[in-house]
Amino acid sequence: MQLTVIRHFQNVLIFLLVLNFTLHCDASCSFGLGERVPGERLLHTITITKGPYELDQMIEMNLDYRVSPLQNEEITFIQLDGTAEGGCSALISNSVDRRKQLLGTVQSARPVKDFTLTVAIHGIVRINAQ
Repeated sequence: MQLTVIRHFQNVLIFLLVLNFTLHCDASCSFGLGERVPGERLLHTITITKGPYELDQMIEMNLDYRVSPLQNEEITFIQLDGTAEGGCSALISNSVDRRKQLLGTVQSARPVKDFTLTVAIHGIVRINAQ
């Protein structure tokens, strides 16, 4: 019985790892995700700020960005830059098409009074020939 339960939890853990991609940086809060490609451009820059709070606390920011289907955009590279002292971690979902959507969470690595995150989304715009 105990072995069956352990195997079940092993399978659940593997499943969760497949669904998400975790990035962690101790010294700073700067990550790049994806690949730079010729012809890409900056699609959007998003800045999120939380704080300042009176007391230090763990700060978490949720990300949910989708490209414009009308403009036929495709994400190629994402740059995350944060100001949290002590670094941060990012949990990026694999359960969505990352060419079309950024879904995830960024959290300070330790309690802080404020946290600003800048997300630069680079990509290409496909032109439909009619």
